[in-house]
Amino acid sequence: MSQAASSDEETDFQVVSSTNYQRVRDKVGKISYADGIADGREQVFQTSFDQGYADGLSVGLELAKFRSFFDTLAAAGTKDESLLKEQEAYKELNLPKATDKQHFKYLDHQNEPLNVVSEKQGIYTNDLLGKCAASLPKTANLFISRDSS
Repeated sequence: MSQAASSDEETDFQVVSSTNYQRVRDKVGKISYADGIADGREQVFQTSFDQGYADGLSVGLELAKFRSFFDTLAAAGTKDESLLKEQEAYKELNLPKATDKQHFKYLDHQNEPLNVVSEKQGIYTNDLLGKCAASLPKTANLFISRDSS
């Protein structure tokens, strides 16, 4: 009888062990899946943030150059007629501040892939800078980098 009881206990132990193993395996699978999803999201969010930051910095920096230049020009009280004309032309452009949402095209294209949004942001920035260069040629020329070699 002790051998039969031992055999039943061993069978019960195997059933419980098998059930526990399956339960642990399922939990590990779910946790691994959730970790994989979280890692993927984090990577996508970081890439998107990095690209958006670069695009935003580009347009913001370029617009801030113009605003700062003309603010400094006004504070200095320049008498240069061509610069005063450009200062008036700048005011007439009525550009929103560099941080205004109007400049960030991701708001208009939220359902499109990141590379498409970034491309559209680049086109917008280039068009805006072209408009500034056409209206403010002398000032825009000051901001062009020159190769010193």
